[in-house]
Amino acid sequence: MAGEFSGKVALVTGASGGIGYACAHLLASRGASVALLDLADTTAQAQKLGELFDVRVLSIWIDVTQSDVVQDAVGEVVSWAGRLDFAVNAAGILPKGAKIDATDPASWAAVINVNLTGTSHCMQQEIRAFLELGVPGSIVNLSSNAGTIGTIGCAGYVASKHAVNGLTKTAALEYAKKGIRVNAVAPGNIDTPMLSHLGLSAAELAHATQPSGKLGKPEEVAELICFLLSERA
Repeated sequence: MAGEFSGKVALVTGASGGIGYACAHLLASRGASVALLDLADTTAQAQKLGELFDVRVLSIWIDVTQSDVVQDAVGEVVSWAGRLDFAVNAAGILPKGAKIDATDPASWAAVINVNLTGTSHCMQQEIRAFLELGVPGSIVNLSSNAGTIGTIGCAGYVASKHAVNGLTKTAALEYAKKGIRVNAVAPGNIDTPMLSHLGLSAAELAHATQPSGKLGKPEEVAELICFLLSERA
């Protein structure tokens, strides 16, 4: 599907690694101009993708918990490319686990601020950009299977992802008549750096949590996300 996204512009938050980077890589491979947004420096990743696929790639620092920073970042993408077609909101954190009675208030606040409020900040600015540009944009939020079930020791993370699902459904209803599509994906355990704090190898984690004995790969999730972004969805 090389060239599927030629002429399109995408922004990806959480783009320094994991599912976010896999999405940026796949979008670039299909011809999109891509903005990599992250709290971490994505200069090297942007240069690599630009050289590999001969597309325009931009690196932007962002703190999704700060609404003014998000507004500036999305504005920078539009100024750089002249348009915005796709957004992947993949920025998120998974704090060290603790049951509810032992949950640290700061840890709770951090995961809600990044995973929920950060996603809301990004969606607000992305939707405003789509409306101002008059384009039928597409947004995909990164939720989790934790957004549909309970998980022991992850109350804040579970709450944040349940809320992301509700936010996604509401936005999808509010802007469907404007041609703006809003979806979320809810992966299970994926082999990304986010899981490293659990102290288990990928093989150990897969054996402990997956009937198949295999973890999902970021590239597999990226394929689904890019399908949802596309006109094929």
